[in-house]
This record gives sequence, C-alpha cells and structure tokens, in this order.
Amino acid sequence: MANPYRCLMTKAYFLRGDSYLRYDVETDAIDSGYPKPIAVGWTGLADAAFDRDVDAVLDLGDGTASLFKGDVFVRIDQTTNRAVGEVMPIADGWAGLADIGFAESVEASVNWGDGKAYFFRGGQYVRYDLASGQLDEGYPRPVADGWPGLAAAGFADGLDAAVNWGSGSAYFFRGDAYLRHDIGSDTVDANYPLPIAESWPGFDAAGFGVRLDAAWLKITPAEGVG
Repeated sequence: MANPYRCLMTKAYFLRGDSYLRYDVETDAIDSGYPKPIAVGWTGLADAAFDRDVDAVLDLGDGTASLFKGDVFVRIDQTTNRAVGEVMPIADGWAGLADIGFAESVEASVNWGDGKAYFFRGGQYVRYDLASGQLDEGYPRPVADGWPGLAAAGFADGLDAAVNWGSGSAYFFRGDAYLRHDIGSDTVDANYPLPIAESWPGFDAAGFGVRLDAAWLKITPAEGVG
C-alpha cells in the first residue's frame, strides 16, 4: 500500500506581533522568505483585526484553525488561507469557557491529537472535547497539578504558546525559553527548558527568539502550501 503521507509537507506556523514564520518540520528550518506579515499570509485577517497580536491558535484537525484574540475568535481555512465566517465572542463559540473565566482571553492552546484540546490561562488550564464541543468535567485545574513537569520548569503560568509536533512530542514556549513534553509518558524531557534563540534555527535573527504569540502545526498537500 502506498504511503499516504509521501506527498505531504508538514509545516509549523509561529506568530509574533504582526508577523509569522513558516517552519519546515522535515528540514528543521524556517522556509525561505520569512518572516512575512500576517495580513499577507491569510486573506481577511486584516479586515477582522487579527493581523497582529493574536493570543493563541488552535488547529481543529479538520482543515481549519481558530485564532483567539482578547475575548473573540475567528477561523481560517488552511487550504485557501482565508478567514471564514465572522469574528465571534469566545463565549458564544466555545461552550463552558465563559462560566470559568476563559472567555475573556486564552493565552495558549493546543490540539493533543486524541480528540481533546487544552486551553491555558494564567496558572490554570482546561480540557475541551472537540467532537462534542463541550468542556470536560472537573476543569479548570491548576497547571501545577495537571502538568507537574511544566511547573517544575517554571512554566506553571504565563505560557505564550504550545504546539503538538505530531511526533509524540509537544513544545511549550514561555518568554525566551521552551521545553519539550513527551506525550506518551506525560513528562517533560530531560535538560529542558532551553533558550529559543539557541535551539530554533533562525528564530533569533527573525526576531522570534522571545515571547511568541502563538504556534500550531498543520499537514498540507505538497502543492499549494501557503
């Protein structure tokens, strides 16, 4: 049987201010020509006032992603690289988040790849079921309780971004540092955190060595990658 991923290219996206980087996972390098303005990369985000200072991005696993800014969000189509639908209050689009104070803002989010997404705000986090569109029971919880490795590394609050790398690992960013979390064992890998500038080629030169706004990973067809 043919490998279904043979013709796919895995790209990660990192936002900071009004700019973004596209990162090639296979070559472990920033693609040529980046950073670029967010307004250039996604049609309609400037009109929606999402062309700078995005708080978090959640890849929904269905070809779309949600961008969060303040108490509102908008979705993008990752095939056409366009904003789709209207800007909406988080409280209206994400059931249960308003009841626990997460509709005011989201600092980081990540699709865990098992039907669940995590949202982080301050020192707390929630787990959200993507299929049902409902908040799981028992949340929010302190990051220090649910993610002890993050707390031990000084990442218990103030997360800037998180991204599931699709390889069994996830990366968490805070200030000028990041750590790698092993999803299978639910532990932070040894010798982390590390400086972003020293470990992510080209980030420092591009001005992305400190305080990322958001990050996410998508797998797209080899042709027409935006």
